[in-house]
Amino acid sequence: MNLTVAEIAALTGGRAEGGDGRTVTGVNPAGSAGPNDLSFIDSADKAGLLASCRAAAVLMPEDAAKAAAGSSGAARIYVKNPRYAFALVLRELEKDLAPPRRSGRHPSAVVAGSASVDPEAWIGPCCVVEDGASVGPRASLDANCFVGRGASVGEGSRLRPGVSLLDRCSVGRRCTIHSGTVIGSDGYGYVRSGGRHEKIPQLGAVRIDDDVEIGANCAIDRAALDMTVIGEGTKIDNLVHIAHNVKIGRNCLILAQAGSAGSTEIGDNVVIAGQSGLSDHLKIGSNSVVMGRTGVIADLAEGSIVLGPLGRPRREFMRIEATLSKLPEIYAEFKRLRKSREDEKKNP
Repeated sequence: MNLTVAEIAALTGGRAEGGDGRTVTGVNPAGSAGPNDLSFIDSADKAGLLASCRAAAVLMPEDAAKAAAGSSGAARIYVKNPRYAFALVLRELEKDLAPPRRSGRHPSAVVAGSASVDPEAWIGPCCVVEDGASVGPRASLDANCFVGRGASVGEGSRLRPGVSLLDRCSVGRRCTIHSGTVIGSDGYGYVRSGGRHEKIPQLGAVRIDDDVEIGANCAIDRAALDMTVIGEGTKIDNLVHIAHNVKIGRNCLILAQAGSAGSTEIGDNVVIAGQSGLSDHLKIGSNSVVMGRTGVIADLAEGSIVLGPLGRPRREFMRIEATLSKLPEIYAEFKRLRKSREDEKKNP
């Protein structure tokens, strides 16, 4: 990366003050940035960091201009959202660090004759693409990926090493699936008969819409009959399990070690924090937040914020926790009152 302060301001839609001609070649946090680095400060109350910052330039919120006035040293680039602006610059740096995009197929790849692979796609070492599968333009399968029968990978999507996309499942455009994730494993469906658990065939599939990112070592189960769906723009962290027939809306965030049991429907813009669990056949309203290590066992209305093992409204849960913290004193007072009552009975 080699950008001037003026070019960064144009890229981020910001306003530069000082040092337009300075060149930025790297990025670093404000505390460790060097004289050729770009950094950012995300709130006006941190403007004091400028005094010790050695960066060539710093992205700052627009409302920090007054606090930063008169500062020497780093050039300031005022933007609406410093974190987002920083991400835009990081994308430019990523282009430099990423290996050149390839097309074609590695000699060790195995591609079925009936598979459709766009000439601009890349099929990496030891990949397998089975009968009837399709891989779209500029899609990339890194080493050891598996694409099953009738499965599809959309334009510009990337499967990182060791991803398994099983039969009839689909990945949309511009998606990223990280290493070790399995899409289309059988749903956990059994029926008890004659004292045994008999498997219910899982004949459905998984549909992943455009611009989805799924972290490493996730399991997205195929539906029993219909479709498990991950909506457009949703981002899933590592070690997440999505069970069969689950429907996830658009632009959701699902964090590490969270899981959803079968047939639950999750609306748009929902956040499910780490180690949380959703029971089966629930409806989670759009714009809801399930906080960390929360268990949800009932439907949630739109805009809910819940916390705790029973998924209580956050304020209610906090009141309960505050009361529980006083339980030893409450119990001590109870024992005192009980003893006083017993003494009154003995000595009327």
